[in-house]
Amino acid sequence: MKIPFHLLAILLGFLPLVSPGQEVSSPTNQEARLAEWLIRYPDSDANGDGVLTREEAIAFLDELKEAERPRRPSVPPTRADIRYGEHERQVFDLWLPEKLDFPAPVHVFFHGGGFVAGDKAGFDPTPFLEAGFAAVSGNYRFVDGSATLCPTPMEDAARVIQTLRHRSEEWKIDPDRISVGGSSAGAVISLWIGYHDDLADPESADPIARESTRVACITPLNGPTNLRPDWIRTHLGGPYHIHGSLPKMFGRSWDKDQPEILDRIKASNPWDHLSADDPPTLLVYVGKQESMPLAESVSTGHLVHHPQFGTALKQRLDELEIENELHTATDPRGTSLVVDWVRARHEAQSQSR
Repeated sequence: MKIPFHLLAILLGFLPLVSPGQEVSSPTNQEARLAEWLIRYPDSDANGDGVLTREEAIAFLDELKEAERPRRPSVPPTRADIRYGEHERQVFDLWLPEKLDFPAPVHVFFHGGGFVAGDKAGFDPTPFLEAGFAAVSGNYRFVDGSATLCPTPMEDAARVIQTLRHRSEEWKIDPDRISVGGSSAGAVISLWIGYHDDLADPESADPIARESTRVACITPLNGPTNLRPDWIRTHLGGPYHIHGSLPKMFGRSWDKDQPEILDRIKASNPWDHLSADDPPTLLVYVGKQESMPLAESVSTGHLVHHPQFGTALKQRLDELEIENELHTATDPRGTSLVVDWVRARHEAQSQSR
């Protein structure tokens, strides 16, 4: 999407339709706008039934807002568009600090966008470079509800970790000091990598596939920690359809009680991969904690980025005695919160060797 979100919405006369708390005066006008939107942007029809609902339109606009968020100032990568697969989205950028007297720790970031939008260009590596870290920002394949489903984006991200390990000597990065973070969908990816069993295949003919996918720590931002729809409805409330990306993540019949759908959700769900040997976790949410359940009228963006996901996960991490911190009502941008926390974890790991 190249048209800025606010201009796109104005051009279609759509902002009055989706503004929170605002009533639409004419159902006929609403239906006409939805029909026009569906013609111009068929991807907004999340369940593929040929009828665009107000909820699907709101979810689609949420994704446009995330994808079109202004980019922060950045520095050119040391190496851009490093390939880790054949697909055009299977690329990442690498930044190396100016002084590399010893193998540097590396922080890997995955962007948000509901698994259907976003780009690695939105990451600012400056705080990590100034702290002596190498930094990576990676793309991954988008889901489409049919040919590409979850956990494909997560598996792509794991391949990034394996590629970094395979080429760590070449790039002078420390394969034992890799941290992973991300925002929104990228937060889900970082959680999945952190909690999933090692995907290394020692018998593979591919040397990259033989590398470990385990990381030293994870730093998800605004992440939905549990993707099970029934769990979300029970513990958070909010709109019943949860988010417009779910049909594309798990298949058009995602809300049906079908074994293949349930298996796909389980395979993609970070919560389902938790075990006591998982790495330290820094959970950060920009939003404030509030009483549950959420009203059905809240936006899907408000729901899936809610700090209640972090509160619930922290309780589980505490039970498993996994080191963790939870910060709510906290915007880490422009602060050293993430860098300082990751560096402290690396130092603790080095001392324990």
